Amino acid sequence: MPLLNSVTTPYAEALLQVVNENSQTEEMVSEVKQLLELINDSPELEKALSSPILETDAKKKIIIEIFSNKVNSSLLNFLKLLADRQRIGTVSYTHLRAHETGRNLV
Repeated sequence: MPLLNSVTTPYAEALLQVVNENSQTEEMVSEVKQLLELINDSPELEKALSSPILETDAKKKIIIEIFSNKVNSSLLNFLKLLADRQRIGTVSYTHLRAHETGRNLV
């Protein structure tokens, strides 16, 4: 898992920085929990977001369609960034990495 940690740590730290700068901790905690539950409860969604075959634009459309009314703009932009960088499949690991760094988001 060291390679995965090196990939997810910068994203986890960036998310935590946005949360702290915007004083959105409680709101973000709730939204991240909801997001992770939705992804974990839907193997099809997790598979689609993790798919190397599905185009980035298609993944972003899925993200916007599903999450635009459920999460704030900071988290939505973060998810779209992960899709742009081909890292949206690591969203659960990114959360775990944020938790492990001692800056517990959830």
